[in-house]
Amino acid sequence: MKLVATILLLAVLGVTSDAKNIRATPITDEELLALSKDLHINDVNGAIVKLDLQGKTTIGDITTDNAPSRLFVSDLADVFTRPTFAAALELFNNYARNYSVQEQFTPEQLAEEVAFIDLVMETSVMQVLHQFLISKGYFTEDVQEFKQFLWNKWFARWSVYVPGVVASSGWEHTYLGESGSDEILYGFESWIQVYNEEEYGHLNYLGYIEVIETESTTVLSLPILLNGNHVSYKPFSNLNVGVSPELELALGTLCYITRDGVDEPCVFQTSDAIEYAMDVHSIDYNGVNYIENSHTTFGEEED
Repeated sequence: MKLVATILLLAVLGVTSDAKNIRATPITDEELLALSKDLHINDVNGAIVKLDLQGKTTIGDITTDNAPSRLFVSDLADVFTRPTFAAALELFNNYARNYSVQEQFTPEQLAEEVAFIDLVMETSVMQVLHQFLISKGYFTEDVQEFKQFLWNKWFARWSVYVPGVVASSGWEHTYLGESGSDEILYGFESWIQVYNEEEYGHLNYLGYIEVIETESTTVLSLPILLNGNHVSYKPFSNLNVGVSPELELALGTLCYITRDGVDEPCVFQTSDAIEYAMDVHSIDYNGVNYIENSHTTFGEEED
């Protein structure tokens, strides 16, 4: 309850803390590899997802359909009942995808964000990450302090597209995606959301650009064309298919802290030691640095 009250106050005032621990020890690339592998091993809530990749395509090609069938073969209804998946899905209807719309959040909606953070912090993935960051001097044993940091960086609101309209957060941008009158889609890096849009009949899978297949996940790049309430597109999105919400949050947080707000990829590895890259973009708003977007990368320039 204390965290909920604090976040409600911060949301009303529109302020967050950006304090850094100057006693922290830098995280090495070798430590990133070892820790990311450990996090993947601990991802017991992750899903084994069967895909039908079909034909290969290129960045920005939304006119050629190289995939006549759906991307997702697996039925994931049971997976989405797992607590952290269900909590993540509860958040999806709290945001307006149009970044020109000023969002107003109720106490109940903000409480859902806190409930999501509470649930992911009960998982071994986030606990392993927290203990590692404690060992490096970034945080204390105070779990509430770490939860507050997660909300500040992922859920606190900022403005970038329309002056004066505070309509974005790192979690919303990454998971739901944002768009305006130009039909261009920004963010939208969540495999869960891509699955849902395909289920709703709003997404036409056109083929894949790049892929890394591992024993538990599929790192995938693909162009996005949405045909829901209005058409929107993106030259490419990068997905880490099969990872749980807690693992996505943990890897993004780890890369953000390691790179200290600098947009430079982190090299991670899966449970079977296959390497892939992840990038976290940040943004400064009112003197505070926030996570803007978090995604796997094949070296493309990303929005």
